[in-house]
Amino acid sequence: MNASRLSILAAVGLLPLTLLGACAPALPTPAPTKEAVWLDQNWKPGERYWYHHASQGTSTFPISYSWFMALEQPDIRVFGEPKMLADESYLQQFGFIPSPKRLGGATARDYGYGAEPGSAKAVLAAYNQSEDEVNPDGLPVGFARTKGYVDPTTGTPLPDQIGLTCAACHTGHIEYNGVSLRIDGAPAVINLDALTAALGYSLAYTKVLPGRFDRFADRVLGPNRTAEQTAALREQFEQTLTTLETLAKRGAAQSGNPAVTEGFNRLDALTRIGNTVFTNDLLNGKVEFDPFTNVAAITAPVKYPHIWNASWFDWVQYDASIMQPMVRNAGESMGVAARVNLSNPDRKLYASSVPVDTLYRMEQLLAGPNPLTRKPDGTVTGFQGLTAPKWPQAVLGTVDEAKRARGAGLYQELCQGCHLPPVDSPAFWDAKYWTKPNAAKQSYLKVTPINVGTDPAQANILQTRTVQLPAFLKVDPSSLCNGKPGEPVTKASFAEALGYVVQKTAETAYDENKIPPAKREEMNGFRPNCLQAEAGYKARPLDGIWAAGPYLHNGSVPTLYDLLSPLAERPKSFCLGLRSFDPVKVGYRTDCADGTFTLDTKIPGNTNVGHQFVGSGVAGSGIIGRGLSEQERWDLVEYLKTL
Repeated sequence: MNASRLSILAAVGLLPLTLLGACAPALPTPAPTKEAVWLDQNWKPGERYWYHHASQGTSTFPISYSWFMALEQPDIRVFGEPKMLADESYLQQFGFIPSPKRLGGATARDYGYGAEPGSAKAVLAAYNQSEDEVNPDGLPVGFARTKGYVDPTTGTPLPDQIGLTCAACHTGHIEYNGVSLRIDGAPAVINLDALTAALGYSLAYTKVLPGRFDRFADRVLGPNRTAEQTAALREQFEQTLTTLETLAKRGAAQSGNPAVTEGFNRLDALTRIGNTVFTNDLLNGKVEFDPFTNVAAITAPVKYPHIWNASWFDWVQYDASIMQPMVRNAGESMGVAARVNLSNPDRKLYASSVPVDTLYRMEQLLAGPNPLTRKPDGTVTGFQGLTAPKWPQAVLGTVDEAKRARGAGLYQELCQGCHLPPVDSPAFWDAKYWTKPNAAKQSYLKVTPINVGTDPAQANILQTRTVQLPAFLKVDPSSLCNGKPGEPVTKASFAEALGYVVQKTAETAYDENKIPPAKREEMNGFRPNCLQAEAGYKARPLDGIWAAGPYLHNGSVPTLYDLLSPLAERPKSFCLGLRSFDPVKVGYRTDCADGTFTLDTKIPGNTNVGHQFVGSGVAGSGIIGRGLSEQERWDLVEYLKTL
């Protein structure tokens, strides 16, 4: 069961027992802003808008689109009616970025978009969409409406679905002096667990509080609904809550309470994907074992990784575990609940709602053309898809040139060995940093995992977790590019099982869409489905790193200055949930307020060890360079602003 769904289910299941004292999660109050600005990252407004709302075939929330839009906020009032759950200002409290209903006109400018209606219409037309179809109800960035389709497992027609896309987790925003800076490809600040809990309470309140179901029914069925229609909707609603409550209790009994709270800015994405694919997608089918035995507890939250340039890495997944872009992207869609038939052998196995054509177009938009293409003067064109954001000096302040110059030397001495030369330098494009993995048709940047002594929880998931599998799926890890010879298995490592199942899902979608072999190779990024599960994390280029906080893979260090400081000086705990930015230390401010989340670094999975500048050490010790004086830390921070 998807961990986010378990949160919904738990809320629904517990609420009737504690209604008098129950309330939805407390949320931080966003700071008022006077202006919104999307930073220039080489995307046209129409491209950005399409990417923010293009459906990945997901049903992230266990209710239909119309139900989601008809629910009220989980707010108990003596007088008056609560506002809607989908209200822009409410969803903003969970960290989501507001987005307009249409891209043209003055309203869109209020959301940070430039006035380019003609250009936007042309871009959207290329994606076979009009302005009115992209985000008709003004939901936040990362929310998408999937048109109704036939469930691949049951054959039942489904109404329009509501789901999240990759933009929900990989679009950031920071606030400073009343300006909201919005950054494509940056880590999100959302709290998905809080949202799903609020949804659970909203469903439960609709069931038990006077007047709520009638208002819900008016919105779903219309004010002229008949008694028969109302009775049928109520029965469906009651059945939904009963099913969710039952599944919640089973899931909680198997996994126990989350070992580590995710909170704002973070998600245990790998565990969630595994729970969705190897529990939720195996339910209600002809599976010869209890799928709940595959449920794993949340133990390894990571910050949402930034994704600019990622298409051109030899290992595209942030932890260097996946090589092929389509496997990464289809796996992400399945993780946020695209539907796939893994449990009913009487229907086509591996059939799904995953739109491989949309995923490919998203990847193209992110990647752009080959950056190694030579211009007439012999230099490379460089990255031309989604580019890293530049430090906006007009908003965040000018860079101190003296400090920057000293920091450049420190970067070359202490950072470049792992993080490579700056992207805008000729040295970065030297052939020694590029490779053709597994006979790929073009070169990719060599970015491999290293061990710098950081918290091992996330890396351990791929190394230690196993899952049970139905025999009829014929999962064969030996078919992976680096798989070991063998026969189909009914128990496998999580990494091998996920790699095979996602690959088969993508191949089935290719077959159904009659995509020829040459086009499949292109959609796969000209790379095979190779996996690795080393105990390390990628040391990637640092362009745009100023906008990628909090730091370390698990978000356990709030600012760049703290990251360059000795372990004893790093904050032992701090709060996340506000978007207020600190342009001096470079990172989110960590003030605690109502509704914020306290990250305690003493908890395994949250530890802030490793990547230390305190002397010399051996590989994996966590010591990666000599000690830095306070002045050197400030100099290096100033330089990192400019990458």
